[in-house]
Amino acid sequence: MNRVIKVGRELVPVSEEVYREYYRLARRQRYMERDIKVGRIQVDPAGETAVFVPSKEDSIDRLLEQGVDFAGRQTTEDIVCHKTTRLALQRALAALEPGERELIRALYYENRTVREVARENNVSHVAVVKRHQRVLDKLRKFFI
Repeated sequence: MNRVIKVGRELVPVSEEVYREYYRLARRQRYMERDIKVGRIQVDPAGETAVFVPSKEDSIDRLLEQGVDFAGRQTTEDIVCHKTTRLALQRALAALEPGERELIRALYYENRTVREVARENNVSHVAVVKRHQRVLDKLRKFFI
């Protein structure tokens, strides 16, 4: 035991392995406390330039001051819920009759009105509304 580490005010003799690990952890602690959080100036003596290197860690307050917008960010849970709901809707639509799928496609994907769909199918708009309601009731059963 030819190595010592300082613990408080006392020097404690330790093995080479303990000594290396202690200083590796001490270096890691300095890195976490100072290097990540504090920017530094990097000087190039040959080119006589100085460049500010920002810290690797940034605060939300500073990012907001710089104009970074976090409002549109979705959480992972939101993304998973959205994709799961979308998958369930695709399965529900696949289970519909072809005429029912065509009605949903016309009204929701092509943004056509009930009256336009009624005119194309030579039926009254009331019949299209009732058919639309039956299809929606059928789709609701997939989500309950």
